[in-house]
Amino acid sequence: MRYIFAVAATMAILTGPAYSQLSMNNSAKDPLALKYEREEQARKDNEAEYNAQMKRLKAQAPAAAKNDPWSGVRPANDASAKR
Repeated sequence: MRYIFAVAATMAILTGPAYSQLSMNNSAKDPLALKYEREEQARKDNEAEYNAQMKRLKAQAPAAAKNDPWSGVRPANDASAKR
């Protein structure tokens, strides 16, 4: 009789902490699901920022002068280069 009581008391003591942890986590989301939600929100924020930047760049007027990165390398007068 003592042996059965000791086993029952030990089982009750060992299952108590596990039961209390299970009851607390029922309302909380899985950490992996929270991570995926944060990543998805970050992706949406980045996409919105990118689209806003593209709209601002399209709204700007194009440059009036041509951009010539080799202008400093070419000689000042083109007549000497045609010889």
